[in-house]
Amino acid sequence: MNSNESDNQKTLDCIHCGYNANPVGAKRCQKCGKHLVISSIPTDNRIGKFDFAPYVFLLLIALVFLIFGWFGYYYGREYRMLTTSSNLNSSSDKSSSDSGSSDIRLYNSIKEVPKVPEGTFNYGGAVLFASITASGAHQAMTNAHPGFYLVYTEPAYGNPGNSRSVTMLLNGELSFAQIGLPLTDIEYSKAKERGFNLEQVPVAIDAIVAFTHRDLSIPGLSVDQLQDIYKGKITNWRQLGGPNLPIVPFARPKVATLLHVLLGPEVNQVSPRVQYIRDYTDAIRQVASTPGAISFGGSGPLVGQQMIRSLPLAKVDSQKYVQPFIDEGKRINAAAMKDGTYPMIRRLYIAIRRDGKIDEQAGVAYTNMLLSKEGQQFVEKAGFLPLR
Repeated sequence: MNSNESDNQKTLDCIHCGYNANPVGAKRCQKCGKHLVISSIPTDNRIGKFDFAPYVFLLLIALVFLIFGWFGYYYGREYRMLTTSSNLNSSSDKSSSDSGSSDIRLYNSIKEVPKVPEGTFNYGGAVLFASITASGAHQAMTNAHPGFYLVYTEPAYGNPGNSRSVTMLLNGELSFAQIGLPLTDIEYSKAKERGFNLEQVPVAIDAIVAFTHRDLSIPGLSVDQLQDIYKGKITNWRQLGGPNLPIVPFARPKVATLLHVLLGPEVNQVSPRVQYIRDYTDAIRQVASTPGAISFGGSGPLVGQQMIRSLPLAKVDSQKYVQPFIDEGKRINAAAMKDGTYPMIRRLYIAIRRDGKIDEQAGVAYTNMLLSKEGQQFVEKAGFLPLR
C-alpha cells in the first residue's frame, strides 16, 4: 500500500513486481499481470492501519481481571469451604450439645471437673447405687466442690426403684437419676412432650449375683435355672441336685429393674411364690434367716457380704459355673466380666434431664465426676466394674 496517496486514491501493492499503483479492487497487477495477493488491509477513515496498542492495553486489562478473578474465586472458595466447615462443625457441636455428649468429658480427678453448681440437689434411682455413696464418692465430690450437696430422694408413694425414679426425673422432682436399665422410647417421648430431652450416660458395669442361705449346698445355677425358679417352674432344691427343701424366692418388685433384667419380656410370668422385699438390706436379712431362700441383685451391695452365700452362675444349659467374686468374696471377678465368661452383666447409667437449667448442670457435673479416674476408683471400691 502506498501511504503517500490521498484517501481518495488508495492503492494495492503487488508482491511480485512491487508495483504500487494498482487500484483497490483490482484482481491482477496492472504492470506484471499476476494475481494480486492482499498482504495488508487498505487504510481509510473507517479502518486505517492495524494498530495493536489499544488491543494490547485491553488484553492487559483482561489479563489483570482474569488473574485477580481467579485468585478471588480460589480464595473465596477456600473461605467459603472454611466457613462452611466451621458452620458444619458448629452445627455438629450444637447437635452434640443438644444430645448431651459434648459436655461429658473424661477427667483425671473429681476436682478438675468444671461448672459444678452450688446448691442442694435431689437424686434417686436404683437402690444398688447406694454402695457408690457408701464408698465415699459423694463425700469426695463435696470435699472437692464445697457447696455441691446431694440428697437421696425417695418417691412419695411406694418403694424406690428404676421406673419411679425416671418418673420423678420427668416430673422435675430429681436433678438426675441413677438407673440400672436403659431409658425406654416412651420415657424419651414423654420428656420431649414436656419440652426437654433425657440422656443416659453409662458409668459402671454390674454383675447380677444370685445368693442363698449359707447352709445350702449346690455347686451353682445356670441362668435358665434361675429364671425357672422365679417363674415357678422349679420349686424345690432337690430338682437342682440339692436337699429336699422348698425354694423360697425373694426379689424386688417389678417397679425395680432386677426382674426385668432376669426375665426380660417374660417378666409378667413371675411366680406368685415370689416374696417381695424393699431393698438389699431386707433381701440379705430375709435370705440369711430363711433356709431354702434365694434372691439376686447387683454386685455392688453384695460384695463382701458374709451372711449369705453367693452362687456361681453358668450360661444357659451349662454347668461351667463362674464365681461372681474372688478373694473370699471381697472383690468382683473382673476378669470373668471382661472376657464374657460370667453370664449376667449389665450397664449402669446416670439419666440427665436436658432442660438447660441448673438440674442439667448438676447432672452433667455429677456424671463427669463419677467418670473421672478418681471417680471410677470409687466405682470399683463400690463393687462394680469401672469403665476406665
